[in-house]
Amino acid sequence: MSLMDIKRINEVMDNIKKISEINTPQVECIAPAALAYMGDVLFEMFVRDYLLNKPHTKINQMHKKAVTYVNASSQAWMVKHLSTFLTEEEQDAVRRGRNGKTGAVPRNADMADYRYATGFEALLGWLYYRNETTRLVQVMEMAVELLETARKEENAAHEAI
Repeated sequence: MSLMDIKRINEVMDNIKKISEINTPQVECIAPAALAYMGDVLFEMFVRDYLLNKPHTKINQMHKKAVTYVNASSQAWMVKHLSTFLTEEEQDAVRRGRNGKTGAVPRNADMADYRYATGFEALLGWLYYRNETTRLVQVMEMAVELLETARKEENAAHEAI
């Protein structure tokens, strides 16, 4: 590994360690797809950490469980059910992400779900770049809690049948 590679790795690590210093006006100039790109990483990491803090299971099982949180239909469901919890500014960030130009829709996703999921991820990226980390964590926690509660209720309803 060259000295240049080591410097670059250290630079990347320093950037990961510190919270972004982009200010609010600049955040508004970031493309919705770029905000969603960052939001995707943040939510994936949050979900993995959440699952790692549950009773230990095999990595393969954790991965399968993680996919049930981070897929487009789950994220679309979460953001729709979070709407009353979000401020008007946050709802604007979701709308901006949902209506922004995106690439091709994955084969396993519905177009509407994919757009809502992109809106959810854009909101997370928007909060991150505004340095609103406490709010970012609140939103992700609430999203997971809402989904968990809905799944428990659905399972209870199936068991009652």
